[in-house]
Amino acid sequence: MRWTLLAASLIAAASLASAGRAAEAEIAAATPGQAPETITFDQYRDWRNQFNEQQQARLAARLSAADLSTEQRPRVEQQKAYYDWLAGLPEADRDRRYRERFDRIDVNHDGKIDAAERAAWHDKQRNFYERRPRREAVVQRQ
Repeated sequence: MRWTLLAASLIAAASLASAGRAAEAEIAAATPGQAPETITFDQYRDWRNQFNEQQQARLAARLSAADLSTEQRPRVEQQKAYYDWLAGLPEADRDRRYRERFDRIDVNHDGKIDAAERAAWHDKQRNFYERRPRREAVVQRQ
């Protein structure tokens, strides 16, 4: 039972991480043809809100899909619950969370995230989530 919970937690973390990596990539590609030089907090917040709405819709569609296996359903439900929870937060609480992450990305604290800071954050996130054991390794240990 503990291994099942651990596996589910790792899957959820990996899913959120991949969503986060996708988010960072989409921010970088916000301007057609080139990434914006800098991203302000307002741009980051607006993008995060839009991304959350897209994730909610994508996950709702996935949950209603006929081909969703019983093994996949709990993971997708957990992901959807996270985005529903985030959307349900009062705006001030959601903005506080976004601000905390923005400030971690904005290492020089100039109020803007530049291309170098985006790249460094992307590398940090990738290194963090890739060091976790893969789902297959966790399942084999059971």
